Amino acid sequence: MKNNFSLDGLFDFSDLSPSTQHHLRRVYSYLSSGIAVAILCFMLAQYFPGFATIFSALGVLALIADIVLIFMNRNSRNGRMIGFASLYGYASSVGGVLGSYLPGLEPESRMAMYRYMMSALVSVLVIFVMFSIFALLTSNRAGIYGLVTLSSIILSIIGIFFWGYSSIISALVSSLYIVSDTQQIIYRQKRGGGDAVYDAKMLFVDLVQLFYKLLQHFQKKDKEEKKKKQDD
Repeated sequence: MKNNFSLDGLFDFSDLSPSTQHHLRRVYSYLSSGIAVAILCFMLAQYFPGFATIFSALGVLALIADIVLIFMNRNSRNGRMIGFASLYGYASSVGGVLGSYLPGLEPESRMAMYRYMMSALVSVLVIFVMFSIFALLTSNRAGIYGLVTLSSIILSIIGIFFWGYSSIISALVSSLYIVSDTQQIIYRQKRGGGDAVYDAKMLFVDLVQLFYKLLQHFQKKDKEEKKKKQDD
């Protein structure tokens, strides 16, 4: 199955067929479960930091699963099982490694990092919910851009007062990546090449990238504010 980028697919605004909309619902349901697994592993890792090695190993196994899938039919029964193993392996690894990092910090630093992570997570979930609404409720392709615009406005309003403009620019750029990948998912599905598990993992990676970008901005902004207070 080819997953090449298509410029035609990116700018195709035709309405979604029932089968394509059903595919998107499956994609976002799998993505939701992946996010839930990542959050659960994040919480567990804080209480069981010794599991860090296990979570890292799950990430390696997910990578191996991806390599195996290159030589398999993704839509076969075994292909789907390995695809799920890859998705949940990545999700477990991301959440577990992040959670395992917190217990090793000093109490003050731990609380600050936890606050950054929660702020980034809430931001990511806002965008995720917007895209989920699109996938579940609308067959109008142009609606995806309307919802992205709405989520961008919400983040911009919040960001201006709390995060600063740089974090908003990063969020908007990452949102465009999600738009692009969603368009490609629809394009492949219309041509019979859709794979809900693979597509869910692709969007999961987009959300993880957005999370890390926002997390870096929150840390940077907090350091700048502390430095400013020290100078005063």
